[in-house]
Amino acid sequence: MTRFTLVYTTARLEPHLDWLIDGLEAQAEPADAVQLVVVDSLGRPAQEIGFRPTPCVSLLTETRPKPTPWQGSERVTTRDWWALSSARNTGIALAREDYVVFVDDRCRLGPYWMSAVRQGCRSRVAVLAGSYSKRELGERGDPKVTLDHRLRESPRGQQSCGGGWLYGCAIAIPLAWLLEVNGFEEGCDGMGGEDYTLGLMLGNRGRRIDFSADFFVEQDRCAGTGHGACRIDKGTPPNDKSHAALRRFGVRDRTEFTPDLRALRARVAAGQGFPSVDRSVVYRDWYDGQPLHEMEGPP
Repeated sequence: MTRFTLVYTTARLEPHLDWLIDGLEAQAEPADAVQLVVVDSLGRPAQEIGFRPTPCVSLLTETRPKPTPWQGSERVTTRDWWALSSARNTGIALAREDYVVFVDDRCRLGPYWMSAVRQGCRSRVAVLAGSYSKRELGERGDPKVTLDHRLRESPRGQQSCGGGWLYGCAIAIPLAWLLEVNGFEEGCDGMGGEDYTLGLMLGNRGRRIDFSADFFVEQDRCAGTGHGACRIDKGTPPNDKSHAALRRFGVRDRTEFTPDLRALRARVAAGQGFPSVDRSVVYRDWYDGQPLHEMEGPP
């Protein structure tokens, strides 16, 4: 039997959860049992964005992302900012199984996706970094497909690829390893880079990361599917925020700004829900000290 928690995050108008369900149905085996955690920033019922009951989904958990000063009804910013670390950490807080898989919205599963998950879940020797192709609109408005550059370098995958290769549309990892590093670094909210930052922290803990060619998804990022949240990289390279984040977070083996996820999991399990944003605090960008309520982002 293969049991795992599948965390699906979205903030898009047309996330196409049905594409994920199609892939699960096509590849599921009778003994598979999946807790599907749908973290939707727009708060829609999962059926509204494409979920349908399927035998391999043993539990459906629906939620908005936990409160964050960057996004949502309790934000202190004037508009929604990128907050994928907080959204994925919401999934970690709600995970019932001891193996966790993250997948982006608007993705179709490759033919060996579930096989890769089963193997990773059984062996527990490495974090799986998934591969992808991306469909998006070119300069002339015509669809174009971009292949993951890691597949060109390592078409059969690569063991011990290093934490810098932990990015893309799918990640699979034992829950215990996520809790070791305390999940995704919420200091990356507002900017991005949360996936490879997690990879570097796991590497600093001595955890192996494998790039998997079989753990593949086709991602659709064509027009009309935007998430509506803004993100910027302040400063000028190499003295910009993303490089500062690498220097600050990439050498750590545990997150700095993420709330304690073990305590959060215990709180949620006790039925207390997620804590609210503390309105008595002036939240500031760690990079330059700018108050978040003054951050306007690009027009």
